[in-house]
Amino acid sequence: MRQNLGTALTVTSTEKWLSYLQAGQTFSKGAALAPGAAFAHIQLYNPAASGKTILLRNLFFDIGALVSVHINIDNVARVTDAGAGINMLSGAAAGVGHVRTEANAAEQGAVFNQWSPLANTVVKPYSDWVIQLGPAQGVTLVAITNNITLEAAFQWAEV
Repeated sequence: MRQNLGTALTVTSTEKWLSYLQAGQTFSKGAALAPGAAFAHIQLYNPAASGKTILLRNLFFDIGALVSVHINIDNVARVTDAGAGINMLSGAAAGVGHVRTEANAAEQGAVFNQWSPLANTVVKPYSDWVIQLGPAQGVTLVAITNNITLEAAFQWAEV
């Protein structure tokens, strides 16, 4: 690409996402957890040895009752590995980022943001890019009431 002096180039977030997708760098994965007598935690985690940075673009969740949901900075891998991200370029390799779940008697991580959505309503709390995760970093959704089912889906790029 040629750029003349005194000009500026801009790229929209949608164009950037499309370039990541076409390069096989976008991933999606979700999970659901019915925790029993504990808080439901669903996490996107970037493993320590990944060598990648995760750019979380989309986050969706729904909850089984009218309760608060916290989005927490949480750099401890939750117990159960729901699996690696599925590449959004059909047939390309899986991602290094993993979705993990845990039922825990206490809320884990530091609160980043919170919502109180209606029960059984899908929520997309951010209109665009959410957070950047380096190796050994994670972001976790937590249902702030015991015994409430939480479902979440993450879409991210790995660069």
